[in-house]
Amino acid sequence: MGYDLITSGYCALDRIVKIKTLPVIGKTSIIANGNHAKIYYGGCNVNVAVSLGRLSLKAAPILRVGEDYEVTGFKNYLEKNNVVLDATEKIDGVSTSATYLVETPDNQHITLFYPGAMDNALFKPYSDTWFENTKCALMTVASLNDNKEFLKKVKQFNLPLFLGMKMDSDAFPKTFLKECLDTVEVLFTNESEAQCIADIYGVKSCEDLINSLAKIKVIVVTKGKNGSSAIYKENNQSKYESVNIVAAEKVVDTVGSGDAFIAGYIYGYLHKKTVKESMELGSTLASFVIEGLGSTTNSPTEVELIKRYQNNFMKEKQ
Repeated sequence: MGYDLITSGYCALDRIVKIKTLPVIGKTSIIANGNHAKIYYGGCNVNVAVSLGRLSLKAAPILRVGEDYEVTGFKNYLEKNNVVLDATEKIDGVSTSATYLVETPDNQHITLFYPGAMDNALFKPYSDTWFENTKCALMTVASLNDNKEFLKKVKQFNLPLFLGMKMDSDAFPKTFLKECLDTVEVLFTNESEAQCIADIYGVKSCEDLINSLAKIKVIVVTKGKNGSSAIYKENNQSKYESVNIVAAEKVVDTVGSGDAFIAGYIYGYLHKKTVKESMELGSTLASFVIEGLGSTTNSPTEVELIKRYQNNFMKEKQ
């Protein structure tokens, strides 16, 4: 056994509901999309695993799924996209986690989540075999019991740890978050999350933060339409990079674009790319996802990813 990536997090059967007006108590909000009941398959770890599976990498998400796992098409979708299912367990008597993603007229998102089989109370200890001979690990938002077990195994097998915690205080209460941050090598965050973490440590900037943490090597800050930036350590010196977004051919849905960026970055990491090149691959992969409805529906093949990456970034380096 042994994978390119082992990853934790909630899976979700996603339903995307686009509304014409903001919800107001006592008033009806009109749903704009006729496919609002269609199920898309998501969750941070699933999104990353599917994207990497399409790129011919072995990614294993740790999942507990419900009795609707097969009938909803979820299992077939994972298999079709080369996701490793060794760490997936079906639990009878419960449903798979579900999310209703409500998209407002200004493209902001309200998330309604049902934990189902991934509930904290249904946690079971993890197998060592999932972590042995695995190249790296990604922790995303999961139940607290799952996150604690995942971190314990990452430490036990000394795996490089990536973290995308989305500032969820239930999954990452302050004391546990600090334990994670003392272990992580690459941290993915947005601007507000970066500031919250800096506040926890009583520092003012990402540069101060990277100097405060023992193992962290890279902090990547995503900035939406303004691209991304990173600070990292090299030869005991702080270095900085910034990368623009890759313009999508059409903007259909931004759900999952952040997870796509992480997947692209990890693809670069596993192929020994530099920090900047990995960020560029992240931006490139995200541009594909934005072009389709659902968080992985339009994830590219390796050939498609490299072609768009070269068209957007290699010419400017020549």
